Amino acid sequence: MARKKISVIIPVYNSPALLKKCVESLKKETENFELVLVNNNSGQETVRYLNSLRGAVRVNNKSNLGFARAVNQGILASSSDILAVVNSDVVFLGDWAGPILRIFRENPKIGAVGPLTNRTYGVQRIVLDKKVEGDFRELKKFSAVLKMRFAGEFFKAHRLVGFCFAVRKELTLKIGLLDERFGTGCYEDFDYSLRTRQAGYSLAVAKDVFVWHNHHSSFDDYDHFYACAVKNREIFVDKWCRKSLEFLDELDPCLETGQKEVLKNGKNL
Repeated sequence: MARKKISVIIPVYNSPALLKKCVESLKKETENFELVLVNNNSGQETVRYLNSLRGAVRVNNKSNLGFARAVNQGILASSSDILAVVNSDVVFLGDWAGPILRIFRENPKIGAVGPLTNRTYGVQRIVLDKKVEGDFRELKKFSAVLKMRFAGEFFKAHRLVGFCFAVRKELTLKIGLLDERFGTGCYEDFDYSLRTRQAGYSLAVAKDVFVWHNHHSSFDDYDHFYACAVKNREIFVDKWCRKSLEFLDELDPCLETGQKEVLKNGKNL
């Protein structure tokens, strides 16, 4: 069997109605892909739907292991050279994989690519009129116009948000998997963006790809999301500040030795 062009990894934790919309849109708008579903101990309704999806690669967990852990399981279970991590509350409105695969093909130093969307933070967000955002027919028209207007265009970003992003498999082999200390979710995407850039790769946003995003459906409610965001921000800061301190601690002894050498030589002048 020929290798699929792209593996789509979807961590799943309940919200079966949104998951169904996501998968149906994925099947409609994507050619030659491998579907990898990682179930974080969802309820029976979600499990029944997952079991109905023939041909998908499935990973089943006995508890909710969080976003990063589920993504890592999906990465290890996937077989394509390009891997797309997709939240279960995303809906695809047109060909998305084609433009992203083209960016990778024509730009070997781009390590990860994300789309534009209606709900996120930072440069990937497009603020839509409420009438457009609430009507999928209008959203599809908007997506089609965007694709015609900006066909083949992208811009580089300093970070990508994890609602939907694609990475080269070779990148995961070089820098490793997502950091699982971030648990349920938040900031593991920023951490991975930073590690990607440290490895010499760029991050890109496809200007001709727009996906709809429900936002935070894997969290119990907004308070749960906010609590995870606050906690994981501290983990992110602690991780990277500690690394900078380790760098200084390794450097200072050399400086101290050099200073002593200068003083010693100075006395002998």
